[in-house]
Amino acid sequence: MTSVNPDKGATALNSDEQRSLAGLIAAIEAEFNTHLFDMLPPEQNFRKSMMRRALQIARQQLGRPEGPDHRLVGISGYNSAELAPALRARKTGLADNAVLRDQLMVYVKDKLASTNPVFLAEQQMEPK
Repeated sequence: MTSVNPDKGATALNSDEQRSLAGLIAAIEAEFNTHLFDMLPPEQNFRKSMMRRALQIARQQLGRPEGPDHRLVGISGYNSAELAPALRARKTGLADNAVLRDQLMVYVKDKLASTNPVFLAEQQMEPK
């Protein structure tokens, strides 16, 4: 998980920020599991699952400060939110689009590894 400074791109969180966010995530998980989970009716099971999964992803990415966005900034100079408009405007400033394409594939696989590992495994097993 990285923070984005418009002047410097993505920067890794310092250890105090990581501890603070980890504590916040743990508090939200505890509140959700202790007080909210059982109060939501069965027809809200999908929402319960989505909230739990979002917290899991946040916790995982917090443990990986040098995540996919950080590497993408290192190659392209853009974080993931900035890269799409730059690509549409054809203003990436990169001489070799093959390098960017390869890095985007690495970025997508890295994101899927934390957000949807089952889907990633299924896609890697299918013949191309």
